[in-house]
Amino acid sequence: MGADTAAELLAEGKRLVAEIDALAAGPKRLAAYLRLQDVVERAESALQEERS
Repeated sequence: MGADTAAELLAEGKRLVAEIDALAAGPKRLAAYLRLQDVVERAESALQEERS
């Protein structure tokens, strides 16, 4: 994965939240939630790098 900025990750996270909200419970919703968890972790890392 490329070096994402916190702003890019925030936008991706917001998009995933909307996608999760629109999905019924099931495997697609779980997959979207797992992608959101990954985005949050990448955002935390990007923020730490931007603050250093």
